[in-house]
Amino acid sequence: MSAIEQTDPQSVSDDIALTPIWLRVTASWGWRLIVLCGVMVIVWNIGTKLSQLTVPLLIALLIAAGFSPLTDFLGQHRWPRWASSAVSLLLLVFAVLGLLAIVGAQIASQWDELVSTATSGVSSLVNWLFTGPLNISQEQVNGWINQATSLVRQYQSQIAGALTSAGGRIGAFVAGLLTCLTAAFFFLKDGSRMAAAFGKVIPDHVLVKVEPMARGGWTALASYVRAAVTVAAIDGVGAGIGALALGSNLWVAIIAMTFICSFVPIIGAITAATLSAVVVLVTLGPVKAVIMVVVFIAVMNIEANVLQPLLLGRAVEIHPLLILLGITAGTILAGIPGALLAIPAVAFVTGCVRGAEGIFIDDDRGRRKAHLPRVRYGGRRTGKTPTSPSTIPGEGEGQSTIES
Repeated sequence: MSAIEQTDPQSVSDDIALTPIWLRVTASWGWRLIVLCGVMVIVWNIGTKLSQLTVPLLIALLIAAGFSPLTDFLGQHRWPRWASSAVSLLLLVFAVLGLLAIVGAQIASQWDELVSTATSGVSSLVNWLFTGPLNISQEQVNGWINQATSLVRQYQSQIAGALTSAGGRIGAFVAGLLTCLTAAFFFLKDGSRMAAAFGKVIPDHVLVKVEPMARGGWTALASYVRAAVTVAAIDGVGAGIGALALGSNLWVAIIAMTFICSFVPIIGAITAATLSAVVVLVTLGPVKAVIMVVVFIAVMNIEANVLQPLLLGRAVEIHPLLILLGITAGTILAGIPGALLAIPAVAFVTGCVRGAEGIFIDDDRGRRKAHLPRVRYGGRRTGKTPTSPSTIPGEGEGQSTIES
């Protein structure tokens, strides 16, 4: 009888009934969060080991999200999918190479003037050190030079190793760049086929939930990329106007440098401001260099208080505190790539959450629930009324179709 009493279902149900509801709910959430964290740790470790592959693929997704509207537009005008994808990527490549060519041509045309200005600036700085309030003697300067020379000789092998490592990193960067462009091309060209392939292996009852989440995340990611490009362009133009007003002949280079650096939150702004201030310091003197720093501070304040709430906030509806926390966490975990990819990741997750609720950014700015389309994945149907187009990457081919 004792064994029967120990396994009596009634005793088990009484035990559950006597457990407080808050403890049961907390335990249910707890073990699910433990499993989720374990999966995330495994995925993170794998991604870290394969960082030379995962980082280019993630950047390729950002490129595909930004250029998917152009690719779809060309596809609607009877362009082959491969041609529209190739044109989109060539436009990106030509834009970057064009900026670099303009900067190089401007520096080359003013090289003699820059050298003479920099030489006179360094001479003025040295004279100020000797005759200014610091009252530095020639012997002190010579001692510092000798110390620097001895340090270079002492760590000569480490410096050579660092240079060799830098050469290897350049090669890895080129390989990653080629991987990124190739992956972006196939994401643009075959995005719908990839989505359909995933849809075939996912059960119907899961696909009904996963499809709107993926669509919401992709919509938020595309909106973020377009808004980020607009904000970076405005930042570059603002810094370039400030440099032009100060009389700098390298204002075009400052525009290009600020535009590129603006895609990395916070760190990019600091880098662009530092480089611009150094350029102005060498060519125009310390007073105008300080003014250039003030110009950058003003541009960054306009970005933080006007552009981001107006463009990024409206595009992805992310609170500034969440942006700051995401950038900090990304920088701690993965350095500069983490800072670059943190906000797109936050935007994608936020879009997935809203998509699960049937709320999409492109439907009245995300203020009403959208009726999900009925999408065919290899002969299966999900969703209900077809009132809004799907935004799966690369949609437009026959593999994933909207049905009425």
